[in-house]
Amino acid sequence: MIREITNEDYQDVIALSEYAFQYKVADHEMTEVKRKLDMQYILGDFEENKLLAKLHVYPLQVKLKNQVFKMGGVASVATWPEARRNRKVASLLNESLHWMNNEGYDISYLHPFSVPFYRKFGWEMICSEKSYTISKEDLIFIHSSNGSFIRKTKEEALSSLMNIYEFFSEKYNGLLIRDQSWWQDVVLKKAEHAIIHVNDQRQEDGYMLYTVKDRELIVHEVVVLNESTKKDFWNFICQHDSMVSSVKWKTHEEDRMTLFIPNPRVKTEIHPYFMGRIVNIIRFFEKYPFYIQGEDPLILHLSDPICTWNNGTFFLQGNSIKTFQKEKGSCTNPPKKGLIINIGTLTSILLGHSDPQKLFEIGMIQGEEQQVILLKEMLPSQGTSVLFDFF
Repeated sequence: MIREITNEDYQDVIALSEYAFQYKVADHEMTEVKRKLDMQYILGDFEENKLLAKLHVYPLQVKLKNQVFKMGGVASVATWPEARRNRKVASLLNESLHWMNNEGYDISYLHPFSVPFYRKFGWEMICSEKSYTISKEDLIFIHSSNGSFIRKTKEEALSSLMNIYEFFSEKYNGLLIRDQSWWQDVVLKKAEHAIIHVNDQRQEDGYMLYTVKDRELIVHEVVVLNESTKKDFWNFICQHDSMVSSVKWKTHEEDRMTLFIPNPRVKTEIHPYFMGRIVNIIRFFEKYPFYIQGEDPLILHLSDPICTWNNGTFFLQGNSIKTFQKEKGSCTNPPKKGLIINIGTLTSILLGHSDPQKLFEIGMIQGEEQQVILLKEMLPSQGTSVLFDFF
């Protein structure tokens, strides 16, 4: 039986998380852990009142093309090993999506333990993470005179960090809207130090969250309002050349740091990071700022393996979105006009992670090439999806 978790189940929830994710909650941390559980929607699968599997949904918001969308962050999916491979996770995912739809969520994110597994349920890759591994020998200073730094404790820096991040989120796509509690409970706990960049006009225009430990400097997050400011952060890192043997710099896929550092042949890795899926397509379309010109309609024949309310044909023309949805079944013959596309692929496109033309060329979109061109023309110009957070 699947039901919502109550605080009476918290000890069982924590025990399953400890086992599945191989950590231990200390006694003095228990109150704080339970406080955070209070802010999540948690589903559990029970047999004879014993918790066998669970799934958490974080009630969050993201900014897509400078519009605010309600996002359900799926996390901490776990099953006791003796209960695995009985479709319990599948049932929990199905139930969670129905709950999100009823609660007005537009989209859902998750960090996959298996990309193929979650693709079966409509999620698709929406962003990648890039990381540089830099040896001490490559920490070579470069010419830069863009400003200076102010060191603050993480608590003192909070208002500055929030302000800079907010401006940054207007330039990119898909970023989490972080309230103060998220900064305090999640973001600031991943780093030991915060440094703020100040430009020549005495304006705070960048920050870095980082840790120095065991002769390694780990850059958890760099956010800049002017890309040239990264040169100053590079020089700041170079100042640690007597303290560290290597630097691990985590960033987003669009980062272009290797264009200006002396040795661009540092170890660079790009990993698929988070997946997303639209929960309610009509609600999503009503918020999404399509750039529509001309008289030709964009016709999308959409399929969704779980959220059946998304299945149908959608006509985007002018200021209107028209829908045709069959109550049961589907058309026997493939449509002659428009594009055939699934919910995951469409999500990846609308978030700026995938190019519809390239997906069309490899067969992930089917239909008329002119419609692919029209879809691409309708997408807002704002950049690719970026996500620094983890849940």
